[in-house]
Amino acid sequence: MFSTAGTLVWRDVVGKRWVRCGVWQAVITASVWLFWETLISILLSPSSHGSHELSRSSFVSSLWALIRFLSFQVSQVLFLTGQTFVSAPEEADSVSLVDLIGQLIRLAWRAGVGRSRGDHFASDVGELRRKIRTFLDYTSFLILCVLSGILAFCSLLSFTHSPARRLSALDCGIRGTALGLLYAGWQIYHMRVTLRFPVIQRQLFFAFKLGVPSALETSLYAAAFTLPLGEVSSLIVPTGATASSRNTRENELLFFFWRQLFLSAAAFFVVFCWECCHHIIQVIQTKRHVLAPPLGSSAAETDPTDLLLMVLEESDPGSLVQYHAYLDLCVVSDSNVDTWRRAAFFEETGDTYKRLIRACLKKLDGLTIRLAQRLEVGEAEKNADFLKQQVQPSPGDTRAYAFQLGNVKAYFRDSQVCTWSARTVASLTAASRYEDRYGVAQLHGCNTAVVSSLLSCLLVIEVYLGRRSSPRAVTFVPNSIKWTVPSRGSFTEVGKKQGHPFGKRTIMHKKAYAMADVLRTSIYQIVSVFGEEMVHVGSLGRGTAIAERDWLSCQKPLYGTHEMHLQKLGMFLQYRIG
Repeated sequence: MFSTAGTLVWRDVVGKRWVRCGVWQAVITASVWLFWETLISILLSPSSHGSHELSRSSFVSSLWALIRFLSFQVSQVLFLTGQTFVSAPEEADSVSLVDLIGQLIRLAWRAGVGRSRGDHFASDVGELRRKIRTFLDYTSFLILCVLSGILAFCSLLSFTHSPARRLSALDCGIRGTALGLLYAGWQIYHMRVTLRFPVIQRQLFFAFKLGVPSALETSLYAAAFTLPLGEVSSLIVPTGATASSRNTRENELLFFFWRQLFLSAAAFFVVFCWECCHHIIQVIQTKRHVLAPPLGSSAAETDPTDLLLMVLEESDPGSLVQYHAYLDLCVVSDSNVDTWRRAAFFEETGDTYKRLIRACLKKLDGLTIRLAQRLEVGEAEKNADFLKQQVQPSPGDTRAYAFQLGNVKAYFRDSQVCTWSARTVASLTAASRYEDRYGVAQLHGCNTAVVSSLLSCLLVIEVYLGRRSSPRAVTFVPNSIKWTVPSRGSFTEVGKKQGHPFGKRTIMHKKAYAMADVLRTSIYQIVSVFGEEMVHVGSLGRGTAIAERDWLSCQKPLYGTHEMHLQKLGMFLQYRIG
């Protein structure tokens, strides 16, 4: 739960940004509306009541035009409201109504037979609640998109002098429904509702300008797909639209061409407004928020990191506020922005530095533990046949492999925060060599915890990428072998066929590969600064050894063994010594 200060932070970070999104959306919607009405008045001026000035004055003073304009604005507000239900920094689990019903029946059966005790039942109930909440959010977004499409189509195509006047209100509603379903389904299927934090933080105008070409392209595709979908829908649902007696003598082919042109243009403008709204949300909600008091204030002099620590430790996991806190911490630690704030991290007591490192390592260790637990599912079974199946599977049999991996996609859901955490701990460790005047990083064991966590996370991710995790220079006794760690067995064979464990061109493989690259870069950053201190030179300058006590934890690593960590760190040191 948030305190009063945390509520104010949420209002500043999230609440005010949604208001800004609404203001910018209203401006863009009004501009698109004026452009549409001007274009229509120019194209249809010969068939109007007279001069162009009379048509324009009639448009400005008409109450009907005002109602249509307000309807168009309301349609965009509905779309923005739908975005608030599904916009989140983490991808939600895919869920269907059939899965919800099946899981609900299983839980009801377990509760009826008296098997509702234990942590597994509580975790299943919590998972069911999350799925129901996700299903309701997606359903709300879908319904609001449909309503937005209906209102937008009716407002744009309700002018009196047009070749599309044969369209009834029901026909406009059908086409708006088809457009809303198409766009909402496309957004959910491609997970475009997830907030993507950019690598480079740009100003609002330049960031928005980069998304305009993509919005135009998407609008063209949507307009092209909406035409056949709307025609099929209008044939299925009778609209009762009849031809006007005045148009019976017109060329039906020419009339059909103009009708389709107006419909496609209306769909293009509606989707363009939606795309602009979507891009504005992405730009505004992912812009960095400085979680620190203003420079020169009394709070900046006494405790400039209190607000940042409060959000890191008390905010809900996966919330947008927590993402902004980790982003702000990464920017301050990884660059020369706000150097006075980074200097405050290394205060004399060392409490601030330990809390920051603990908050970052909590995310990295959580990812390591989740991935390692799925790899060690088979180790809990003491059946020799099961172990034999893991080591020597039959050719083409991947059932045990799939059982062992489980739902890996959910484990990489917070990969963005883990990336920021790895960069933060590496940058702070490297900066402690010159900026840590009191030696809090070394005295409190933060350096060993950082290096051990980075190595553990890197080793377990490399297993999922199909790479060897056993060091060649270390000899293992049979009792220390982890049979679920791939060396030459089933994981390698499946990896050659399926991309190990997911296709090499899939999003999950890209996330794992990018995370491994960030971890290597973070370790390289520490090694490049402390390379000389990590290596002990033997007597008479003969031989070298790694200073294990200062850089590797004495406790059992989260993944792998102490020898594996020693060998991996030695591989990173080879480039530094060379």
